[in-house]
Amino acid sequence: MTDPDRVSLAFIWDKESPHFNRRTFMKTAAFASAAGFLAACGSSSGSGKAGATSDKSAEPKVLNFYNWTDYIADDTIPNFQKETGIKVTYDNYASNDELFAKLSAGSTGYDIIVPTDATLVKMKHAKLVEPLDLSLIPNVKNLDPRFTTAAYDPGNKYSIPWQWGTTGIGFDKNKVGGEVTDWDAFDLPNVKGKSSYLDEARDAFAMALFALGKDPNTTDTGDLDDARDYLIDLKKKVKAITSDYQDPLKGGELLLAQAYSGDVFTIQADNKPNIEYVIPKSGAFSWVDSMAVPKGAPHPGNAEKFMNYILEPKVGAALTNFVNYGSPNKAAEPFILKEIKDNPLIYPPPAVLAKLPFQKDIGEDELEYSDRWTEVKTA
Repeated sequence: MTDPDRVSLAFIWDKESPHFNRRTFMKTAAFASAAGFLAACGSSSGSGKAGATSDKSAEPKVLNFYNWTDYIADDTIPNFQKETGIKVTYDNYASNDELFAKLSAGSTGYDIIVPTDATLVKMKHAKLVEPLDLSLIPNVKNLDPRFTTAAYDPGNKYSIPWQWGTTGIGFDKNKVGGEVTDWDAFDLPNVKGKSSYLDEARDAFAMALFALGKDPNTTDTGDLDDARDYLIDLKKKVKAITSDYQDPLKGGELLLAQAYSGDVFTIQADNKPNIEYVIPKSGAFSWVDSMAVPKGAPHPGNAEKFMNYILEPKVGAALTNFVNYGSPNKAAEPFILKEIKDNPLIYPPPAVLAKLPFQKDIGEDELEYSDRWTEVKTA
């Protein structure tokens, strides 16, 4: 059950790319080393207050923040420092894989990190994050209920959401040769050999399961067999199974790709209005990046102060207005720019949102996906 060869990884990036940042890198470590950390660490079900300092009021006025590149408003940190007197050191990482490896290696000195939901689940199992003291984060009341009951961290015991988006389809509207509304767009004649789906097991299987009308978080082996067969058949039609689709889509090598919302919006902003994004009508995964406190963080109280600050309505709105993702902060919505709030691809209407679940923590059943993903990749 702990054979690492049973778990497939794909983290493909180019550090020299001008778009190598959070807006173009949405890959997650959704199921990396699933068996190993589950068997070795068990389930992390700790409770109580976060951090190594028992008296948080006595913490030095220091906060060490580790976040994705290009993923914060220009005035967020200056205004927080001015308001609290807490000096912030701000560092960046480029992938969940990099973040997980750094935390796994031992104490980092960081107080806040921003993992994606599937990686947060992995970190909880590996006991790499501290439980939060929500009494120090009263603005948690400002969160949309969707983010207080989410399967990756119900009750916000370990995390406070930062921003969120969706996984759907990016495509060249001028060349696909048909309407793109759902996953069956891969069958359009023009895109044969010029499409791709993600080299991420849970995302790829979710696409197949949604297309087949099944639960994207299923652990039913029959359903997973059907999804495996769907992906093997689709593999014959696509150019590649890859998470490195941004430049090929922009350059015309790909006409259609399973994609993360922010990646496609970035391509559009790079003077490519022919590239569009659609949320498949049969459904797709949502993802969310959340603030968390690493195990042994030296200033957990200051981290919780920052989390509370981000949940201030105008602060949260300023963040969203800069990065152009969805805000989990319901109280911030009146202050979010109209062009963002009215964009149904950033803020889907209720009927669409109902078909955009988060990935669930399915424990050792990740291996059921891992084994079948190996079959897909080697077919």
